[in-house]
Order: sequence, then structure tokens, then C-alpha cells
Amino acid sequence: MKIGIIGLGHVGSTVAYTLLLENLVDELVLIDTNLDKLNAEILEMQDVSQNLARNVRISPAPVINDPLGAPGKKTLVEPDYTLLADADFAIFSAADLSRLEMTDRLGELPITSEIVEEVAPKLKDSGFSGVVLSVSNPCDVIAQYLRQQTGFPASKVIGTGTLLDTNRLKNRTGRQDVLMVGEHGESQTAVNQVSDELAQQARLSGWNIFTVKRYTNFGIASCVARILRAMRNDDGEELPISTYDPEADAYYSVLATLGRDGVISRRCPDITETEQIGLDRSVKKIKDVYATR
Repeated sequence: MKIGIIGLGHVGSTVAYTLLLENLVDELVLIDTNLDKLNAEILEMQDVSQNLARNVRISPAPVINDPLGAPGKKTLVEPDYTLLADADFAIFSAADLSRLEMTDRLGELPITSEIVEEVAPKLKDSGFSGVVLSVSNPCDVIAQYLRQQTGFPASKVIGTGTLLDTNRLKNRTGRQDVLMVGEHGESQTAVNQVSDELAQQARLSGWNIFTVKRYTNFGIASCVARILRAMRNDDGEELPISTYDPEADAYYSVLATLGRDGVISRRCPDITETEQIGLDRSVKKIKDVYATR
């Protein structure tokens, strides 16, 4: 598979590393506005690829400069969206965590929406016709904004959604039959009779990581790998990811079946009346936030 990653912060670079180690990519295209960072990550991923059992092409080609040389003589690698023309997947992981508030992922919306407006025309003009997987927060709002700005079919624009939140809920409950639906955020709703205490612990798990590291990366990178694997295998696996609901005119997480071309189907699991109220509240929050972008 040929995969592009747009945005090489903690998440984007960890995703690149994970995809290489899990043998999920044949050609990797890296894009970032920080040209020094872009060049460094290309060089690192090339180093990683030499330890793999097969050849993986990393694009664009890096440049080698003397770090002690005169600054004015340094050559910079340029991001190249045209390399995405025949890519199978594009991962949108661009963000600015300096805007993230300690109470809600919605603090990233102003800057991330600006990045979407910059990236979407370039992605569309490149001739890309694959599936866009959005990671950046606020996940559901940004997935919908990417779809609106690119004009791509809803089935080809998805978000990582509550897959990570579901993993956290499984860890807190010790159960495999639980699920988070709705927003990847504070209004996410636990399904299958989970206590309020354990649901809250799951919601707080990410913040416990962020307050110490100032970012999260490994968990979400593994979610990206799992989603891409499901699409590659096209074996009918259902995952709780953010997909478009035309009736609600919103992106939010329920169970989705994925194939090589994106979303095949989506369904809400059987839930209680209380859980439905929580899901409805979560969808309303997403829609209200989207209207303010």
C-alpha cells in the first residue's frame, strides 16, 4: 500500500514508524510544513526501513546538509502533494498542541480548521482518490470539515473516533464487550452497562497521559495501524470509528465495517435508553461545535 502522512508531530511520526514495523506500507509519503523536521523524519524512516525484511520507499528524497555549515547554504526538502496522486490512504495528523486546553480537545479547533483549509485544496488538486483517515482533534468535527473542504465522498473520509477510547474502556473495565460511541471527547458514551465511575476513568485516561508527556502517541498510532489493516484485509471487521451519518449530518463513532475503498456500512449497537440519551447528547455537541468552526 502507498500511504501519505500529513503532519509529522508526535503522532504523525509515530504512525510512520508503526506502519513500517507492522509491514503495512510499501511506499510512504511524508508531508509537513516544518521542512527541517520533514527532512529529519524522512532520514529516520529510511534508517528504519533498512532493518525490515523488504524494501519500502520513503518519499520525497531527503537532502544532506552539514549541521555546522553556514545557515544560508542549507538546502531544504520540499513537501510534494503530487506524490499522493496514486496513494491508497492519506493520514491527516497535522495539529498544534500549544492550543490544547486541559479540559477539552475542542481547544485545537481554531488552528486545526485553518490547517484543513490549507491542506484540503492541495490534497484535492494532487489527484488523490483514496481514503482519508483523520486523526487530528477535535476528531469528529475535523473529519467532517475535511470532507466538506475536499468534496470527497463521505465513505472515503473517516476519523479514528472512539477506537482509542474503547481500548481505554476495555482496560479500565477488564471487559472486551464494552464500547465507547459518539464523540472522541468529553461527551463520549460508554455502552453495555458500564458504571459511571469506570466510564469516567476511561475518559480521564488520555488526560493522565497528556499531563505528564504533554502529548499522546503510541495508543493512537496503533489505532491508525489497526484501521488501515482492516481496510487492507477487507474482511468485514467492525470498528468504533468516526463516520458520517447523513440523517444527523454529522460525524461520530458507532460500529463501522471497512473495506479497501472506505466505509461499507455503519450501525449503532443495541443500547439502553440511558445510553441513547448520552449518544444523542454527544452528537448534538459535535453538531454545535461544527457550526462554530
